[in-house]
Amino acid sequence: MPPTSPSRLTALITGASSGIGRDYARFLAAEGYDLIITARRADRLDELAKELKSAFGVKVVCLPDDLADPAAPQRLAEAVKKKRLKVDYLVNNAGYVVPGAFDRVRWETQRDMLQVLVTAVMEMCHIFGHDMAARGYGRIVNIASVAAYMAGQAGGTLYAPSKSFVVRFSQNLAVDYRDTGVHVVAVCPGFTWSEFHDVAGNREAMNRLPDIMWLEGPAVVRESHAVVEADTGPVVIPGRFYKLFTFFYGLLPENMLNRRVRSGRGRTRDVRPQDARPAARRRTKKDAASSGKP
Repeated sequence: MPPTSPSRLTALITGASSGIGRDYARFLAAEGYDLIITARRADRLDELAKELKSAFGVKVVCLPDDLADPAAPQRLAEAVKKKRLKVDYLVNNAGYVVPGAFDRVRWETQRDMLQVLVTAVMEMCHIFGHDMAARGYGRIVNIASVAAYMAGQAGGTLYAPSKSFVVRFSQNLAVDYRDTGVHVVAVCPGFTWSEFHDVAGNREAMNRLPDIMWLEGPAVVRESHAVVEADTGPVVIPGRFYKLFTFFYGLLPENMLNRRVRSGRGRTRDVRPQDARPAARRRTKKDAASSGKP
C-alpha cells in the first residue's frame, strides 16, 4: 500500500512522448498520479502535459532529455531533486531498434541504443530505487520485449539481447528489493500499435502480420500496472497470444530455432542510410572457389 501522506504519488516515465510511454502517462494520470515525463521531443511532452492537466487535474513536469547521452540519468535526477519532487513509480520505457546487420551499422549508433536500452535503465533504477527502498514504497516497471525469448533474428542484432538483459536484471532486482515495499517487473509485450515500427522503417512488412499478433498499448499498461501493484511478477507477458507463444516457443530446441530463422530475411535487416557503416565487400563462397583458396 502507498505510504500515508497528504501528497499524491509521483511517477517518472521515460520515452513518454509516444507509444507505451504515452499510454502509461495517460493511465497513471487517470489514477491520480502526478507525473514527471521525459523524452527527446519537447513539443510532444508539452502537448501531452497540457492534455493530462486538463483532463485529470494532475501536476505534470516535463524534462526533455536524450538518454543516449550517458549524463542524462544523473541530469534527470538532479532536476527532480531541484524541483523538490520524489519518484514513487518509475517506468523505464524509452527504447528503439536499430535495423541492419551488426557489422554494417556504425558502432556509434549501436552504442547509443545500448545506452538507452540497457545502461540508462540500470542507472535510473539505481538512482530512484534506492530512495524508494529508503521510504519503504516504490514501483519499478522496465519495458522489455517478447523478443527477449526469441532465437536470433536477421538484423537488429543487439535489440533482443538488450531486452533479455532487462528481463534478467529486473528479476534479480525484484529479489534485491524483496520485503522493502519496492515492486519490480519487466514487461515483455509483443507487437504493439505505436510509432516503433515507423522509426525502424519496417511498417509495411509489419502491417502484413495477422491481427491476433497485435496488442493495444492501453491494455499492455493495465495488465502491467495490475501485476506490479500486486507484486505477482517479476515478468509480465501481456496478451493471451504471447503467453501461449512464449510457453510453446520455449519448449523447442534453441539451435533448431536458430537454424530456422537463419533461412529467413528478417524484418529489420535493411540498414537505414544514416546508420550505415562504410561498406566493405564481403568475400563469398564463389570468390573462394574461383581463387582456389578457402
